[in-house]
Amino acid sequence: MLNIGMTELLAFGIISLLVLGPDKLPEAARFAGKWFAKIKRMISNVQNDIDRELRLSELREQMQQEMQRIQELEQKMQAQMHELQQQSQPAAEEQAQNAVPHNKNAPTFYIFIQSQQPCSIYLKTPGCAKQTMIQAAPLNSMPASAQFNPLKVAV
Repeated sequence: MLNIGMTELLAFGIISLLVLGPDKLPEAARFAGKWFAKIKRMISNVQNDIDRELRLSELREQMQQEMQRIQELEQKMQAQMHELQQQSQPAAEEQAQNAVPHNKNAPTFYIFIQSQQPCSIYLKTPGCAKQTMIQAAPLNSMPASAQFNPLKVAV
């Protein structure tokens, strides 16, 4: 650290022994050792603080780079989602035009039959080549509780 050799230390010790004398030399050595330790601790603390600040600044830079990367990926994903939505809208509209509803959300048609004889009803929905046949019984042949429940046909 200070590049002091053994001969230089010996010369320093002899000069200090002659100047201070044997009574005050141990006290002076302790005093110099305490100050040397304090200075060494201060220097190491400053070095540690500088290293810590450098690491923090590097971490901040890395975080900013990662945040920019995440934002770019998010923008790409949003662009892709928008593109997929635009591509799926015409396909969904085309399917909606050609589709025949067969689900719970389909419109329900109620048909009331006031006939004394059994009859068959043929239904054909637009856009569908298939006909649906429904058998209906006359009102007077149904039990009294069923007469209030009209025929419900989902098309």
